[in-house]
Parts: sequence; C-alpha cells; structure tokens
Amino acid sequence: MRIWLFFVLSTFLTSTALAAPPQQISAKYRVIKSGQLVGEVHERFERNGQQYHIESTTSATGIFALFARGAIKLQSMGEITDEGLRPLHFEHHRGADAAKLIVADFDWKKPGVTHKYDGRIETAPLLAGTQDRLSQLYQFMFQPPLNRDVNFHISTGRKLSLHHYRFIRDETTTVSAGTFQTLHLSKERTADEDGVDLWLAKSHHYFPVRIVFYEKNGGRLEQQLESLSFKPD
Repeated sequence: MRIWLFFVLSTFLTSTALAAPPQQISAKYRVIKSGQLVGEVHERFERNGQQYHIESTTSATGIFALFARGAIKLQSMGEITDEGLRPLHFEHHRGADAAKLIVADFDWKKPGVTHKYDGRIETAPLLAGTQDRLSQLYQFMFQPPLNRDVNFHISTGRKLSLHHYRFIRDETTTVSAGTFQTLHLSKERTADEDGVDLWLAKSHHYFPVRIVFYEKNGGRLEQQLESLSFKPD
C-alpha cells in the first residue's frame, strides 16, 4: 500500500511540475555553420496569467556581420490552455525591410489562419494543436514528448504543414551552457522543408539545448545553448 501511495504521489508531483513552466525564460545560443561561429540567437519567453509572448532574434557575428542584411526576428504571442500554447499572432522580420515581413494570424473561433507575405493574403483551415515556427519549440514545456513520436501542424507564415518528429533516444548532451540529460527528436528533411534535430533538456522543462537544421540545399546549421535562466526556477 505504501509503495502504491508513493507511486501515485510521485506521479502527481511530476505532473504538477510539468504543468508549471517558468514565468520567464532567457536563452542565448551560438550559431555554427561548417564548424565556424557565424551568429548568435537571443530568446525570451514570458507568461502573464494565461497569455504568453516569445521573441527570438538572430544576428550575425564577426566578419559575417559585414554581409548580413540585418537581424532575423521572430515573435509569437497567444494564450496558454490546458493543451499548452495556442498562438494568436506570429511575425517573421528580416532586417528592417517591411516588404519581407511574414505574418500569421490565428482565429480559433472560425477556425482559420491567415498568412500574409510578399503582398499576398491567404487563408487556410486551422487544425487543433497548430503551432507557429517559434511556439512549437516551447510547446514541449507544456506537453513533454516522453519517449514517443510527436506530430505538429506548423504555420510558417506562408503555409501550414505537418511536422513529424521521431523519438531517437535519451542522450547526454554537452553544449556551452553545460551537460544535460536530453531527449533527442528528429524531423527528416524533405524536398520542400528543412530537416530538424532537437535535444530537449529533461530536467529543464524540456527546453531545447541543441538544434540542428538540415537545409533543403544540403547545408547544415546548428544552434548550441550558451546560457539559460528561468524565473522562477
């Protein structure tokens, strides 16, 4: 009986911990291409009651900054529900060029999503659980994959597509920010989309500490976590 009660209590406490992600997250990544440091990513997540806001800014560093056309900035804002993040608005900025702004607006009552890019406005049906490019990486805090495959419908601001992440294995992963026990997920590259490998820190709310992008053109880009802070932790 005592063993059974201990198991139930442990399960309850684990579920409660997983249901209460940090109020704020600040993270910095190193961006590496062909073995060289080419940039850095600064990210910030904030939740205020049932609302959330995420901002990610990618900037070139060193000599690569001479050839970059401004920073890439992603923003996602929306609601926090029992199923996790529900995006309402997504923006993808490329430098200060307003003509390159990409926007997705999510109407969960209709339901539908409106994409605005290259002077176009297109709408598509909105499927339950759909995320945007940025919110998908933070959704794991609310719905940990727990050693199983994961499917996301993702809006890029241009289109909706299904992302299938395969569970690979549990791994010990070392990056600049330290060594983490991680869960490794992989999305295969297709003719239309990049492939992605994610390493999620199991004891840090399944936050991604390493991300590898396999580009459609055959290139490879990697983000390695350099610093991470939670408030409260």
